[in-house]
Amino acid sequence: MKKLQFLALAILSLIFAACGDSNSTSTEQHEHFEVEGWRLYSAEWDTLYSVYRGKEDSKLPGLKVNANCMSAHIHVKFLDENKKEIAGPSDDEHSLGWDVGDSKILDIHFEGGWGFHLKGLKKGETTLILKVKHHDHADAKTPEIKVVVDKALDADKCPFQEDEDDPSTSSGTEHEHEGGNHNHEHDHE
Repeated sequence: MKKLQFLALAILSLIFAACGDSNSTSTEQHEHFEVEGWRLYSAEWDTLYSVYRGKEDSKLPGLKVNANCMSAHIHVKFLDENKKEIAGPSDDEHSLGWDVGDSKILDIHFEGGWGFHLKGLKKGETTLILKVKHHDHADAKTPEIKVVVDKALDADKCPFQEDEDDPSTSSGTEHEHEGGNHNHEHDHE
């Protein structure tokens, strides 16, 4: 009798373990994108920021933009367990997400794929956390990245000119505001 009870309990445990993801709406397994690090490049492919297994490269210039200006395109690449650079996922289930520490100082303009622009709003310092979004959670995220927004420039003196007619440089995607935090959730249709 004890063997039968044990067998029944083992079968029930397997059934519940297989259905353990209560947020899942289907029985299919989803691929998680796992990385050991991140590397951010300027439009000219100069390395701006790099982090590997939580350790940031302090010799790099970091992220900077002037207030009233938009940065040139910033490319996002990822590092595997061997510190080898890999591209981001190309499926519809993953997208770039971010949290800005102070949305009064900095905004992010999503450019599609794995790239973005910084938009300086006012002089100051804030933080940026980048994420690989996967459905309702992040598969990976950076530590807080310091972003410096320098003095305001007239629009015609900004190093990169924003193209008002280009929808790919729009920040008009869904945003959620909670206190001083600026959260971006970008969903693919």
